[in-house]
Amino acid sequence: MSMVEVKETVAEMSAEERLEIAAFIAHLNRADSPEYQTELDRRMSAMDAGEKTSTQDLKRRHKDLLERGR
Repeated sequence: MSMVEVKETVAEMSAEERLEIAAFIAHLNRADSPEYQTELDRRMSAMDAGEKTSTQDLKRRHKDLLERGR
């Protein structure tokens, strides 16, 4: 697939799909970064230690982000 085809395909996507693609591309751009890997390891350790977010809190955060247009 050419770059033009990729751009055309992305242009036809919904805003939600484009956001998902953008997040995926951001992840790919950071995947080989030692700093990013360190941060992921830190977060996983925190989760393993019981530092988790409830569904209710995630829904509240999601609502807040939507209200701010994010």
